[in-house]
Amino acid sequence: MKSIKKKVASLMMVAMFLTTGNVFAQQDMLQQQQQQKEYSDEEIDLFANALVEALPVQREAEKKMIKEIEEQGMELNQFNTIARQMQQGSQPQGVSEEDMETFKSISEEIQKIQMDTQQKVNKIVTDAGISPALYQEMIGAYSTNPKIKQKVDQKLAEEGQQ
Repeated sequence: MKSIKKKVASLMMVAMFLTTGNVFAQQDMLQQQQQQKEYSDEEIDLFANALVEALPVQREAEKKMIKEIEEQGMELNQFNTIARQMQQGSQPQGVSEEDMETFKSISEEIQKIQMDTQQKVNKIVTDAGISPALYQEMIGAYSTNPKIKQKVDQKLAEEGQQ
């Protein structure tokens, strides 16, 4: 059970790179909707199956992103700090011009990795019988709605996927 939780937490970190400051208000609204929305047993099954197939692809992408950050000479924590500050719309504090250039270069490479990963995940999800939009919605619901999380975890446990 902890394994799938770690994988989903990693998935959330990868998704963080895609967000911008503008999206936070939309996310709050979506979280409120996801906490209230119910999903059918079939949707839970499809989501769980897609999640199991998509996680290895997303984990591999995460490794590539971390490798890119490290290969360009920046620490992951430093990259994440700069990214978080920029997402909040503030100018990063105490960051040299050289580090900002490195950050921008890394961000461009990460974006390429993300686009490639998104295409792969969308195919996996579609092949599993669920729309990419519903899959993304359910990822959010999984992390914010304890009832949905329990149902998905139960489904994964039944199939021995955790």
